[in-house]
Amino acid sequence: MSSQVQSGVLEKVQDLLPNQIGTNRAWATESVERHIMNADRLVRERTGNLYHQQEITLANATLEYALDTEFIDITSVEFAIDGSTYDWYLRPITLDDLDKISLSWRDDGGARPEFYTLLGTPGLPSCKIQIYRPIATVGAQTILVTGLGIGTTTTTCPDDVQNKCHVPHVMSVLLAKKNPQEAASWFQQYVAGCEVVRRRTLSRHSKGTLKIGVGW
Repeated sequence: MSSQVQSGVLEKVQDLLPNQIGTNRAWATESVERHIMNADRLVRERTGNLYHQQEITLANATLEYALDTEFIDITSVEFAIDGSTYDWYLRPITLDDLDKISLSWRDDGGARPEFYTLLGTPGLPSCKIQIYRPIATVGAQTILVTGLGIGTTTTTCPDDVQNKCHVPHVMSVLLAKKNPQEAASWFQQYVAGCEVVRRRTLSRHSKGTLKIGVGW
């Protein structure tokens, strides 16, 4: 069977830690969900699964754009002046560094964007990407955002993969301070589980690509 990654892993972890996740409990639900998204990113890195891309059409003098909720990590942002030929990479930057470049960066403009900043946590509906410098008058320009993906509402993952990989990693993080020895045991299970899943995937697919998600 399969289930949605975020809700499926959360349910499994709650079963292992009954009455300890939620409001006024040992771990807030939102905090555990963030650990789940981080675990999924690490699992996919180890196992070589599922990259996600989003092409965004730029708008006049616009700094911020919404990101797909499938994203859990961003690996690159490219720019195409004609909307199809991506020949320019934007560099990641922090808001503090933007202030050092220009105190009026919110009002600056240019012929093509040079930097990008993430506003929020990838995977959450509120997450946005901010570009600098925005283009005052846009023609066909687009950016292509590439990263690791998770479908918080549509993409599912086999429950055995969640049990082998995601759950052990989340448990190792949650128990790191409370019970380091048990946390280490969970982490060993995570490493071993990822190797099992990776070999399963490699046996079916000889090569992967940034353009196409392999899946589980």
